[in-house]
Amino acid sequence: MFNADILRLVVSHVFAVYFFLLLIPLKDPKKRNTIIIILSSLLLILINAFIITYLGLSFYIRFYFITLSIPHILLFYFLSNYKFSKVVFALLTVQVFGNVAIINGLLASYIFYGENNGLIDTLARVLTYAFFLPILIKYIRPIYIKMAEILTKGWWILNFALLLSYALAYFVLFVPNPIFERPNYFIHAYLGLFLSLVIYSIMFSLFNEIKLKKDTEHDKEILSMKMNTLVKESAEMTTIALNDALTGVKNRYSLFRQIDYYIENKQTFLVIFMDLDNLKEINDNYDHSIGDIYLKDFAKVLKEVIDNQGEVYRFAGDEFIGLLTKGIDDFNKDEFKSDVRRKMIGEIPYGDMSLGYAIYPLDGDSADELINLADQAMYAEKKLKKNRR
Repeated sequence: MFNADILRLVVSHVFAVYFFLLLIPLKDPKKRNTIIIILSSLLLILINAFIITYLGLSFYIRFYFITLSIPHILLFYFLSNYKFSKVVFALLTVQVFGNVAIINGLLASYIFYGENNGLIDTLARVLTYAFFLPILIKYIRPIYIKMAEILTKGWWILNFALLLSYALAYFVLFVPNPIFERPNYFIHAYLGLFLSLVIYSIMFSLFNEIKLKKDTEHDKEILSMKMNTLVKESAEMTTIALNDALTGVKNRYSLFRQIDYYIENKQTFLVIFMDLDNLKEINDNYDHSIGDIYLKDFAKVLKEVIDNQGEVYRFAGDEFIGLLTKGIDDFNKDEFKSDVRRKMIGEIPYGDMSLGYAIYPLDGDSADELINLADQAMYAEKKLKKNRR
């Protein structure tokens, strides 16, 4: 009987410690702390084996909470990532399974021998723990870990409920004397355990409701973030699609779209076609990177001169178009060119531009017609300059 009692102690607590390690994540370095847990648990088992041997099984049953349970709680608390209340909950969770294993062992002993039998008791406990192991791994462990991550309050309320069920099972089994002397109380013990499992199931069900609500809120936040990102990316793509990559002003596609919009709404506007006179010389005398800087500066100056009267567009190469909706009657191309010349101050000498313009609806009623007329006027000015040289 002595050896069987020790065997029961060792087997039961080996399973219990393994269950604890499944539920409670340890601090880094995890391998070292796992070894500390295992070695310390073996030491505690040896101490309790000594108690069983020299002080008796009844003494051990009465005080094992002090000699075995509390030391394990403190051990896991100091080496785990969880707060004390979460560690206690995990240990009480394992104790729920332990209570089922204990009563199954006691009932098996009573059925086969009518009294406490360590070997039968141990076998029944092993089968019970083996039954709960996959349930713990597949269902309980993931939920508990999620609970530990999400819940910051209320752990002692949960612990109190589990402590009540644990105390109920303990008193039914061992107070005022072992259940073998009052076997009709086995049914009460199983009812108590059933109550414990119901309480535990309710806890997990309530948490799942909380988790579902939090997941829904989290999904909404993610969706909102994705929508904001999509809007931002869409705006960036629109900017890329409508703007010239080099100069930053609107591109040719934007130009035709804007002209069509003005024509559709019968908006009077001025098309100014501009062509730089000396870009080829700059590219030949310097390099194309300097020519790109020159184009950027020119586009910037055009925007400053046109200001709030309209918008600037890069048509192609060194050709730019301005659309004016204000100050059309007062527009003077010589003054416009003078304003641009005055602002084009930099390391690269400004070589002037050629300019032509057309007015809607006076000179044409389509984008192509207006641009072609303005282009022809610009080309005529450029040709005149060449003839003067």
